[in-house]
Amino acid sequence: MRLTTEQINTIVTTCRAFAGEGALVWLYGSRLDDTRHGGDIDLLIEPQESVNLLLRARIKTRLEQTLSLPVDVMVKNPGTPENPFLSIARTQAKLLEITT
Repeated sequence: MRLTTEQINTIVTTCRAFAGEGALVWLYGSRLDDTRHGGDIDLLIEPQESVNLLLRARIKTRLEQTLSLPVDVMVKNPGTPENPFLSIARTQAKLLEITT
């Protein structure tokens, strides 16, 4: 995984500040591949309560400002059906957790 411990902690803390403390934050995409370079940070957030488009945009903006990297944010709200793209992303995703 091509994220530092500090970046992971920032991502999880920021997502939970906006989406709730119980939100699960998953990384998927090119940042999981240690042999690649560059690329954006692809995140899947599963909040306990629904996150609207404005809040999703705020999460994205805050992370991009803090990390100085492009970030894509996908949200799977409770009770919404899983679409095919989300299913594919979830199969390769890795749960991010705060570490010290």
